[in-house]
Parts: sequence; structure tokens; C-alpha cells
Amino acid sequence: MSKRSLVFIAAAWLVILVAALASAITMRVSGAGVGFAVGNGVYVTEEEYERISRYARLEEVRRTVKDSYYREVDDDTLVLGAVRGMLEALEDRYTFYYTVEEMEKSNSHNTGVYKGIGVTIAADKDGNLSILRIFRDTPAERAGMQTGDLLIAVNGQPVSGATAKDVDDAVAMIADCGDELFTLTLLRGSEELELSMRRETVTMNRVYWEMMDDIGYVQITDFLGDDVEGFLGALASIEEANARGMIIDLRNNTGGYLDDVVEIADALLPEGLIVYTEDRAGSRREERSDAACVDFPVVCLVNDMSASASEVLSGAVQDYGIGAIIGETTFGKGIVQTILTFQDGAGMQLTTATYYTPSGRCIHGTGIEPDYTVPDDPETAEDETLLFALDWLRDRP
Repeated sequence: MSKRSLVFIAAAWLVILVAALASAITMRVSGAGVGFAVGNGVYVTEEEYERISRYARLEEVRRTVKDSYYREVDDDTLVLGAVRGMLEALEDRYTFYYTVEEMEKSNSHNTGVYKGIGVTIAADKDGNLSILRIFRDTPAERAGMQTGDLLIAVNGQPVSGATAKDVDDAVAMIADCGDELFTLTLLRGSEELELSMRRETVTMNRVYWEMMDDIGYVQITDFLGDDVEGFLGALASIEEANARGMIIDLRNNTGGYLDDVVEIADALLPEGLIVYTEDRAGSRREERSDAACVDFPVVCLVNDMSASASEVLSGAVQDYGIGAIIGETTFGKGIVQTILTFQDGAGMQLTTATYYTPSGRCIHGTGIEPDYTVPDDPETAEDETLLFALDWLRDRP
């Protein structure tokens, strides 16, 4: 969620250098303690020696592949595979590695201006790539794509959706189509269909708002890009209109940056705790709001794909009792990822902490139970969840 930078001197360095080290280490004893000399001039501590020895198997495998594999393989390919394999061993769907090119594509997409088809894709709990959102006036909308469609192939090549990395892989496959016409195979209910389209430059606005008589309605699609600016502008207009309440639609919002949701929550909540995180060492970091807050009730609309930052906001609104949560139980992603950028422009997403709502709830794996359960029904023309929220606000004194 939140970003930070890092200069990379880690396991990949060991993979590359262990070839030179493994065959040239001798032990030395000095007044400073036990150390090890490598060749004629490199000295390492006992701890470093043990670490290098532990990774020696990687070098054995690398050397065997280089010497005996039936095709020539370059070291960059092997190092990339080793790094990705190390992260996959964590069995964490939210932790993975970005090459330089993948990092650039991810950053351009997060800003809201990128070349693509204008959809939000997410891996659902059933291992599918689900179309969560279709932006207005985009290739996907014009081709007839609908929310709820499942993406099963790009130009005939099958895709699946067990992890966030699978989503990135599917997006990369679409990007690899360049400016050429391509075909997406979709599953809509029990019907399989193919839609053809070309990529275009797409601008995604993360916030849409309108007044529904005396109630403000705000949809936040992601906590990325222009979300904070868009939300604060919408809130100012809604307050100026003397609204009796506000609905924040977080359905199918799978999250984004922690800093963004904290800034949005700060504008709504009274003074106090918004969310806190704890890492494995027990270090606690708190995010707090100031005294400025709204003076009308707030309703958050959620469903089973409202995740991460969406759960931070809805959990805080629920804990403070300033409104209601309406819809379905949320996704249940209560862990925080940090984007680490390496010196060469590559990066990795790493799970670094667990987060808790102001009352101390950890919602990971369980989600947030709504105050009023109103299931989304795609077969119904009316938005029953939204209508329930409007009636709930209008019935309040």
C-alpha cells in the first residue's frame, strides 16, 4: 500500500557472487575474532560465511544448469527465476517481484493515465479474473464488456486468477498486443463470448459523485491516482449543498494506498485513531484524524470485493458509529504491503504488517460484517443496496 525506496543488496547478490566465494573461502583467526578470507583480499565474518554457505545450493544448481542444460541459458534469467521462486516460497498471494518494465507499467497504471482498455480486473476468491469495473468511454465499454464478466483468455491464450501477480500477467498480455486488434474471451454466466478491441490512452478518474436529492453519493473506484483530490472536492460540494447524509460506494474497490485512505478518512472522522498497523516485531504505527469532521451520517456500501483500504475506511466508520455499513461481508484483507524500489528501477511488493480497526479488530480472513446485509443481485435492474441506503438516511431524524 504505502511506498518507500530501498537500495538493493540482498539475496540476488549472493546468488551471483556465491560462485566466486564457495570455492575460495579459508578461515582466519585474529584479535577481532573469527573471520574468513576469500581469495587474496575479501574478508567476511562468520555470520556472513554461514549465510553464503546456506545459499551455496543455488550456485550448485546454477552451475549444473549452465553446464548441462540442453539449451544455453543466461545468468539474468536464472537470477530472476531464483528471486521469484524465493518470494513464491512465502505462499503469500500479495508478495511478488517486479522487473523494471513491470514496475514502470504498474506505476503508469496507478497514476490513472495509461494505455489500455479501461477496466479494473481482480483475482476473486474462486481463482477467476473478474471484471470489477468498466470506465466510461473506453475500448472495453464500447466493445460491450460488462462488470462481472470473467476473463478466461487473451487472443486465445488462457489466463487464470489465483493471485495479484496473475492479474498483472493478464494485463501484461493485453499490453503485449500493442496497437493491434485483439480478442478477449469472457465468461458471462454460462455463456462464453469473444470481444475484439484495441488499446487506447485511457484516463481513469477514481471518484464519481452526484447529489441524489438531499443526499450526496460518492463512488471511489480505487484509493489511487486522483482519489484524494476527487473525494475532497466532492465532499466540499456536498457540504455546501447542505446534504442530510452521504453515501460512499466502495463496492468492488479492492484497495490502494494506505496514505490515501487515511487522508480521506481524516476528513470524515472525529479526532482519534483511524487505523493502526503492527509488524512481526510488534512495532505499532498509528494513523490518526484531527477534530474536523462531517456533521451528517455516512453510509459505506460494500460487497465481497471491497478489500484492503476499503475495509480500513468502512471499519473506521463502523467503529466510530457515524453511520452504517450496508451491503455484503467484505473481502477480508487485513494485511499491508510495501512497494520496495530497487536501485535499478525493479521492485517488489512485500507484506510487512497487519492492520487493525480503531477498536482493535483484525479483519484478515473474515472481513467486515455490514450493519445491514443487502446482497448485490445482478439480475435485478434496480440497485437494491443503494436504494436501501437512501431510505436509511432519509428515515433518520
